[in-house]
Amino acid sequence: MAAWSHSDMRVLLTGGAGLIGMSARAVLKEAGHEVLPIDVTRFDRDDPELRILPLEDAVGLRRLVDEHSIEAIVHCGAISGPMMAKGRPDLLVRVNIDASAALLDLARQFAMKRFVFCSSISVYGDVGNAVIDEATPTVPTSVYGATKVSCEQLIQGFASEYGLAGASLRIARVYGPYRRANCFLRAAILDAAAGRETIIPCAPDFIYHYVHVDDVSQAIATLLVSEDLPHRIYNIGSGEAMTMPQIAAILEEVIPNARIRLVTGADDVPDVQTEFDISRAARDLEWRPRLGLRLGLQDYHEAFRKGRIA
Repeated sequence: MAAWSHSDMRVLLTGGAGLIGMSARAVLKEAGHEVLPIDVTRFDRDDPELRILPLEDAVGLRRLVDEHSIEAIVHCGAISGPMMAKGRPDLLVRVNIDASAALLDLARQFAMKRFVFCSSISVYGDVGNAVIDEATPTVPTSVYGATKVSCEQLIQGFASEYGLAGASLRIARVYGPYRRANCFLRAAILDAAAGRETIIPCAPDFIYHYVHVDDVSQAIATLLVSEDLPHRIYNIGSGEAMTMPQIAAILEEVIPNARIRLVTGADDVPDVQTEFDISRAARDLEWRPRLGLRLGLQDYHEAFRKGRIA
């Protein structure tokens, strides 16, 4: 897939202080883009580049886009997982759907070159023992997953009616230095450093699909400058499907002093998703993950040693 010759775009990045946002900022800058990150908090970090701006502030967003001549939007902000905002479907709809619609309309009004949306594997729901590709029906089992489906459909509508060059990345479970939400991998690193055992409730045959945040950011950067969009939706993962006993063995191999104890239980997101097909992104975008779980955990632990962890 070819890229535009003028790859140095002015990009508005939502969720700029979050897990994907922090990585994407570095990757996009390295690719030559001028990145304007926004978020609702700095998480107490010294981060003068970050603009504090809620997604619900339509006036502030429009002013920012106009003043900085924004040419593209990477939308990885909003409420970030089905375990977040439990019991607040109204908040999920307002932050995830309404704000995304407002951003899409800004992209339309300012004739932006690209709109990249970070969707989720949660859109598929409980698929069972089937290969999940982009044609798999979306039957979300949470309001969070439903908001992601809604945003994907809005992008399709804006593309068909207004010609907006937008696309969605359906991303597997993301891990990496700035993750703050519940994550067994993060817990294992922190527990090992503190001399604690990590207790993980799970079913031994339940399948997990983890992807390192830097691979996600590379997918974002690739999609941002792809010359055309044969499809509007791409699965993004590591290509590895693992049970928790397999993951625990890698954790104890890679993380010094890690002690993992698996107990009977269920994951916070118990959707059965056995095989996650990422071949479309390889064909259309020439994107492939670089970090399998073993290498990704080594990178994650090194980031922790250097103080880059939420």
